[in-house]
Amino acid sequence: MNKQHDYYQARAALQREMAAELTGSAREQHLTLAAMYEALATEPKRGAVAELPAKVAEPEVAEDERAYLQRRAREERARAADSDDPGVRRIRFEMADEYLRRADALKRG
Repeated sequence: MNKQHDYYQARAALQREMAAELTGSAREQHLTLAAMYEALATEPKRGAVAELPAKVAEPEVAEDERAYLQRRAREERARAADSDDPGVRRIRFEMADEYLRRADALKRG
């Protein structure tokens, strides 16, 4: 694919390998990081939206994805609030911030 995709895929794989050797909250933290990297690896290319055949469909697609990202951010914040582990809370809040950053980028883009 591209270098950024490969980079994030490699980081996700490394986090999963590290998680396999751990237990408890440390394992959960590494799996959470792996999921974050995986999400970053699947982020659509900047030019992909311009390839849509109809301009009318573009706002609907962007709005649906934005709503999805905002929902995921709310879910991550709720999971962070439920966690007793400060490390897990920090990671989950960072994930929520990343989802909101992407939603804002769609809004501006």
